[in-house]
Amino acid sequence: MKKVRRNLLSKSKSAKVTLHRQLIMAVALSLLLALSCSEDEKGGSPTGPRINSVDNNLVFKYQSGREIQMGSDYAICCGIWEPGYIDKNALKIFFYDPSFQQSFWKLFIVVDELTVDSTYSLPTNGSPVSMFFVDFSNSNELYSHEPESSGSITVYSLDCGPPVKLVFSIDATVGSEYAGMPSVDVSGYFSCAIYSNPAPFGCDFSM
Repeated sequence: MKKVRRNLLSKSKSAKVTLHRQLIMAVALSLLLALSCSEDEKGGSPTGPRINSVDNNLVFKYQSGREIQMGSDYAICCGIWEPGYIDKNALKIFFYDPSFQQSFWKLFIVVDELTVDSTYSLPTNGSPVSMFFVDFSNSNELYSHEPESSGSITVYSLDCGPPVKLVFSIDATVGSEYAGMPSVDVSGYFSCAIYSNPAPFGCDFSM
């Protein structure tokens, strides 16, 4: 009878030890999950998928009403503006069509010279923000530095990340680089969060 009691006591103690260990493991797991969620909220170690996000509703339109169709492929990154020529760190945007059926546009921002949440007037000579685009339908090349340019670009936020982030709006007329060619009105809002630059040429492009 004593032997039976000892066996029962031994089994009871073993069960308590096992339960105790399970409780410790459960508490430890809860703490790890809580820390992970906390890191996510702070942006430290996100556990979700890192997917690029782009909201681009810019419109390029002649005063005649004709709209320029721009490519939807993009390169967005931070890098040197043009090594050996303009050795400044810039956030660079390039929207293009690999088949050259649609036109392209570029926006470059000199990171160290930008004041966030500021508006920059066109022409953009001496400004940290520059826009250039081409209309393939008539070979018109337009640049925000041109004296016929007017209006403004407002940069609300910028971060070279990762992810690379930018929010800006534009309400401007951009002048042509060629005499006798028409200017183009550009308007709209743009925002992005880029974890991985999808362009096959990386960040190796200039204005």
